[in-house]
Amino acid sequence: MKYGFNQFRPGLLVMLGVFALAGGCKKDNEPTSGLSAKIQNIVPQATLDDLEAKGLVVNQGSQPPNIEGVFEISPYRLLSPYGPNDNFRQGRVIGNYKYRFYQQQGDVVQVDYKNASGSETGTGKGALLAGSGNKFTLFLETAGTDSGISFKALDVVSGEIGPDGILNFQIGLTMTQKTGDDKNTRLIPINQARIWEDGDQLAKKVTTY
Repeated sequence: MKYGFNQFRPGLLVMLGVFALAGGCKKDNEPTSGLSAKIQNIVPQATLDDLEAKGLVVNQGSQPPNIEGVFEISPYRLLSPYGPNDNFRQGRVIGNYKYRFYQQQGDVVQVDYKNASGSETGTGKGALLAGSGNKFTLFLETAGTDSGISFKALDVVSGEIGPDGILNFQIGLTMTQKTGDDKNTRLIPINQARIWEDGDQLAKKVTTY
């Protein structure tokens, strides 16, 4: 289950790969507010509007903070289902996750993640960052298999770097493509999103991944 893409219950996710949205470093003439052209070229405005309507905070700006480190999300709680037909309800808790951010260069950072059991893992390559001050939002495309269905998705992670971890950690997960499952009986529909959060509002910084 890719953070709860499954419609009914957690299931095994086999990652086929995680790939960069775009590469390169921030250009001098990019604005200090809003989202960079690289992000705007990849993420449709309708997707951002949907995520924000569901409660995801999108931190804009072209001077994100350094977010390197390992962070544990516990409890991993559903903030917003994808819609009225979602079988997951607000407040649902699934297994803990760890995220590792590393090799940050300007607005590009590497991302790894895994759940507590190790059955779900991913390795990021060149996820894009926006933000300013201590607040950031990260954009990452993933690809994998869940419940026998191949899919692609957009992960949008937001929060604020603090001394003990990431404050107000949120992640919005939008299904962008899938093969089969036309009746949406196994995975959530295409162009729909769930918003998850750290239930105690702090993804704690830890020493080991």
